[in-house]
Amino acid sequence: MRHPMSPYLLAVAVGDFEIHRDKCGEVLLEYYVPKYVGDGWRFSFYNTCRIMEFFSEYLGVPYPYERYAQVVVPEFIYGGMENTTFTILTDWTIHDKHAHCPYTGFPCPEREDFSSDPLVAHEMAHMWFGDLVTAKDWGHIAINESFATFVEALWTERFKGRDEYLYEIYNNFKTYLGEYSRRYSRPIVTNLYKIPDEVFDRHAYEKGSVVLHMLRSLLGDETFRRGLKLFLERHRYKAVDIEDLRKAMEEAAGQDLEWFWRQFFYSAGHPVLKVSWSFSDGVLKLQIKQTQGEDSYPVYTLPLEIKIVYEDGRTERREVMLNEKEVTLHLSGGKPKYVCVDPAFKVMKALDPQYPLESAVAMVEDEDMYCRLQAVEVLKKNGSAKAVDALAKALQDKFWGVAAEAAKALGEIGTADAVSRLMETYGRVDHPRVRRAIVEALGSARRKEAAEFLDKVLHDPSESYYVRAEAARALGKIKWEFAEHSLKKALEYPSHLDVIKRGALEGLAELSTDETLKIVLRHTEPSMPTPVRATAVQSLAKFGPRKEVLEVIKNAMRDENFRVRYAAVTAALELLDPRLLPDLQERVEQDIDGRIRRVAREVAEKIKKFMDKGTEYQKLREEVEKLKEEYRKVLDRVSRLER
Repeated sequence: MRHPMSPYLLAVAVGDFEIHRDKCGEVLLEYYVPKYVGDGWRFSFYNTCRIMEFFSEYLGVPYPYERYAQVVVPEFIYGGMENTTFTILTDWTIHDKHAHCPYTGFPCPEREDFSSDPLVAHEMAHMWFGDLVTAKDWGHIAINESFATFVEALWTERFKGRDEYLYEIYNNFKTYLGEYSRRYSRPIVTNLYKIPDEVFDRHAYEKGSVVLHMLRSLLGDETFRRGLKLFLERHRYKAVDIEDLRKAMEEAAGQDLEWFWRQFFYSAGHPVLKVSWSFSDGVLKLQIKQTQGEDSYPVYTLPLEIKIVYEDGRTERREVMLNEKEVTLHLSGGKPKYVCVDPAFKVMKALDPQYPLESAVAMVEDEDMYCRLQAVEVLKKNGSAKAVDALAKALQDKFWGVAAEAAKALGEIGTADAVSRLMETYGRVDHPRVRRAIVEALGSARRKEAAEFLDKVLHDPSESYYVRAEAARALGKIKWEFAEHSLKKALEYPSHLDVIKRGALEGLAELSTDETLKIVLRHTEPSMPTPVRATAVQSLAKFGPRKEVLEVIKNAMRDENFRVRYAAVTAALELLDPRLLPDLQERVEQDIDGRIRRVAREVAEKIKKFMDKGTEYQKLREEVEKLKEEYRKVLDRVSRLER
């Protein structure tokens, strides 16, 4: 290799590999796979050359090295690592044809269940962002990880279309929101961290990808690509920071972007928009309020598009520069059928849509995918029979992501009618991820009338591995009288990464009997495959702080396997038992992996807080569960009355 490279991107792998070679133009492609993998490696790597060609074309910079090798390593403790010498990938990504395309022949880009493309694309994107240009220090890791996550989504757009790309960005934002709401908020670019591993989080990966998507939307694709090309060529084989990116983008765009960097790279949090509208006396009154908390930028500047669809069929789009805490627009043009904010999902924001029910029912059939997602959100909160009807229709949406969100919404509503619609529609949808969402929703609803249906799904060998795993979890949540017998049988089914067996273990843990505890404990033993052991250890938390449970979790925290130790720490988070504090503190001080040290520290802090308010929290949890159950009963009664 002839080019300068960062020392941390050098690697050596030793193993009994089969080597497969190919060419992509002038670039040598190599695949090193353990011999036990057999021919399954092809399902993971068949798009490697296409991904390389697309990235070279989109970025305007050809692949920068002489060869691209991918080495599959058992028990690798990350998904992948973008070394310049070769990319290491976990053997968990190797899968068979049934995992990839359970209902069709291979390949099946419109019907994929499990795919290695996101991992392959993410690590290859690093060859430009992370390897060709490398972050000067860990505080600027967005140069590596935000870009790799975003460029990975660009491949999704090229291979599967615009809706798939936007849905991936939408889910990236939701993933970040999970970390924001449950753990902490920080700027994407920061030098405040105890160990470098702390910045490799959902802010650096998923939030950063959404910010880059927003920048692309703001500048336009052509200008954005010109800026990326300038950035990569100017700093080729050098260390860079986020300011170098800003200067390149400003030069390409011919405009000042400090305001954007200040709001989205250097400030914590995100915009939160509460949107409502009403129509009277021939005037549409649209209110948009910024309601983000004190951990966010006080008042964001946001270029916002408003889409108005009128009763007479006309569609109007208006641009609004939102730069105040609250804006009220008075628009004349006729009676609106519905109003959709940011229909193309160009702006990163948490949206709280306060739309009328009738408008949401109409909007669920809009041409813009993000408008349909907004409609699903409104219908889920409403929960009426009319909302259930509209969501049931959305279960067969032309885009699988909307159908999956509609399924989850029906599961949260959880009425007898909602559950009936989910089961009725299951056989009419042919995307495995929609079926997976339907089965997951049935588990969320926890209604026993779904149990026999789920049992059939679980034991159907032609069904997707991942759908069957969800069916196993759902049976446990429902606590069906025959669940234990059914789930014991499912422990013997082969599947990719043992997902069915792992789903059955989680289902058995939900039952929380003495017999199911024995089964789960047996699967924590070292003779079991790592994915199975990790699932079993984490599932022990469902049994509560029994003596044997605490003993196994304490031992698992010292296991030589990273994933088993991590599972034990996350089990401690669910248990919140003070007796685990010394073991967590030991992880904080001694674990060789920074991720475990960080999470163990957070879990220990939460246990200490729980000790102060433990009884109060427990009562609150019980009250919330009672309220949820009462709410569902009320919805059932209202639904029957409405019909």
